[in-house]
Amino acid sequence: MPAEARVTPIWKKQKLFVALFLLAIGGWFFYDGKIGYPKKNERFNAYKEYEAKQQLTEWPDYAKSRGWSEVPEHKELTQQDIVGQFAFGGLAALLGVITLAYWATQKGRVVKTDADAVHTPSGRRVPFSAITGVGKKKWDAKGLATVRYEIEGRKGEFELDDYKYDRDPTHAILAEIEERLTPRA
Repeated sequence: MPAEARVTPIWKKQKLFVALFLLAIGGWFFYDGKIGYPKKNERFNAYKEYEAKQQLTEWPDYAKSRGWSEVPEHKELTQQDIVGQFAFGGLAALLGVITLAYWATQKGRVVKTDADAVHTPSGRRVPFSAITGVGKKKWDAKGLATVRYEIEGRKGEFELDDYKYDRDPTHAILAEIEERLTPRA
């Protein structure tokens, strides 16, 4: 009986959130490297000037006039600290872009069956007669099954995931695969 399992909305939202979160973290690191850390250094150096001139009683008024906290920065941030912000920002942004690209390639995927075959998440049509086995080691605990097949001497496999894809149709697809596989065994 034909079944169709689409990627679940929760999976799509979750992966999109992770991608956007990583991009936002990357942006935050870039902001700190470009604007935040230099401003902290400006405040630190200004405080050190007031301290050197022994005019610390005037510091609160000066800090207030600049919109700064009266509490001075505890240390000067080095060029290495600033470069580190850009490095972490680049890494977070790269991971965010990779996650976003993965999400974009996965969000529209479908696993479905017709009268004679299974259509894998990548869109490949695998006849039931080409399926050589099903790995269900993680099925009970995680809802993951690996379907192995061989077409024209080339082996392949795809995964059925009842979290990523609609649960009931995914279970129906696996049941149909097993039903068609059992008579051959």
